[in-house]
Amino acid sequence: MYSSLHKVDIVVADQGRGGGELLVQTDHRDASEVDGEVELAVLFALARILVPLRVERWKGATVRYVALGQLHPALAEVVAATGQLAESMGQPFDVSGVRARPAADLAEEAFERLSAKVLAREGIEATEDGLAELEGRVAAGGYDAEADEIGYWTAVAELAAVTGSVLRARHGGRWVDDPKDFADIPFMFGVGSSLVNPVGKAIKFIAHGERDSPRQLLRSMEDQGTPDGPLLVNMKPAHWDGRGYAICEPLAPDLEKTGAPIPLVAYGYDHPNTFAMKTKDGGANEDLASLRRQAIENLAAVEVQVDRVALDAITFWVAHSSFFAAEKILDPTFMQGLHRTIGAPLLAAAVPEKGRLFVTSAVASPETMHAFMALARGAYERNEGGRQLSPTVFLIMEGRITGVAQATAGEPEPKKKGFFSRLFN
Repeated sequence: MYSSLHKVDIVVADQGRGGGELLVQTDHRDASEVDGEVELAVLFALARILVPLRVERWKGATVRYVALGQLHPALAEVVAATGQLAESMGQPFDVSGVRARPAADLAEEAFERLSAKVLAREGIEATEDGLAELEGRVAAGGYDAEADEIGYWTAVAELAAVTGSVLRARHGGRWVDDPKDFADIPFMFGVGSSLVNPVGKAIKFIAHGERDSPRQLLRSMEDQGTPDGPLLVNMKPAHWDGRGYAICEPLAPDLEKTGAPIPLVAYGYDHPNTFAMKTKDGGANEDLASLRRQAIENLAAVEVQVDRVALDAITFWVAHSSFFAAEKILDPTFMQGLHRTIGAPLLAAAVPEKGRLFVTSAVASPETMHAFMALARGAYERNEGGRQLSPTVFLIMEGRITGVAQATAGEPEPKKKGFFSRLFN
C-alpha cells in the first residue's frame, strides 16, 4: 500500500536515529508504476512521511520510506526534502547525493502538474465554472476512504489541486507548508499572508456535499481586506479540533461539570462570505467576558425565522434561516420572546446542528421531554452536512441558560434515531 495517509505501516522501537522510534512506510510499486502517477506519488509520499511526525507521540521519530521495488527518483527527492531515510529493493538508499529541495516546492510542482492533467482529462478550465463541474463529477463518484482508499485520496488530491489552480488564476499565490498541521496532505495554499486549506475542503466536500464546496475558498479570498463586520459568536462542537488555536470557550462554562457535551463558542468577525476567527496568537490577552458581552449585544441584530411545528408527539419551535440561528440561544431578549410565544416560564432548548435552534416548553410530562431529547439527539446523530453541534438539551429561565435536562436514572433511553426519522423524513 502507498496511499494510507493516516496510518504507519510498521513501528519499530529504539531503531530510529538517536534511539527513538522508527516508522516504516512501505511502497509496493516499482519505478515504472510510479512513472504513470508521479504527481500523486509525490504528494502521498510527502503526507506519509510528514503527517506521522506531527503526532505528539512520534515527534522526534525517524521515518524510513521503503520501496520494495526500485525507488523512483521523485520519491528519493521526497525523502531528501524531508530529511528522512530511504530503502530500495531491500537495501538502504543513500539520499545524501540527492538534491534536497524544500518540501513545499515539491508539493507546489506536484499539485500544479496534477491539476493540469485533471483539467485536460476532464476537458475543463481553471475557472470557478470548471471547478463546479469537477465537484459535480467527484460528488457522483461516491468515494469512500474505507472501501477504496486509493480512489478516495486520489479524488481528494485532484480536487484540491484544481482548487489551487483556480485560486492562483484569480488571486495568485502558491502551495506552502502547513504551519498548524491542519491538512491531511500537509500543505496549504497561500495568497500573501492568507492561507486556505483546499485539501481539507475537498475532504469535507466528499463527506458533506455542496455545503462544503471548495468554491467557498474563492469567497474566502474575496473577503480578504474587507472591513470587519460585527463581533459575533460561532458555535462549534465540544470536540472541535480548532479549540487549540481559536479564542473560544464553552457555551455555558458552569455546566461542564454535568458531564453533558457543551458546545464551544468561538469569537470572531462576520464578513460577507466568511467568519474570521479571533486566534490566540493574535490576541493572547483577550478578555473573554468582554468578548461575550459585545458578541451577545451584536447577536441581537441577527434576524431569524421561527416556525412552530405541531406533531402528535410534541410541539416545538425552530429558529432557522441564518448562519447564526443556533447562537440565538445566547440572545436573552430573543429567548425571552420565546418564553412569551410558547407561554412557559421554563424552556427546553437544543442546538443539535449549525443553523437550527429547537425550543419547547419544559413544563411538560416526562414523555414529552423524552420526545424532545430524542429530537435533539436524532438531529445531532444524523449530522446532516457536517453541521453537528451538541445533543444536549438546555433549560432556559428568564431568557438565559440555567441547566441541562437529563433523563432520570434508570429510565429507558428514548429511541432517538427512529423518532427523529418519523419527524423529518
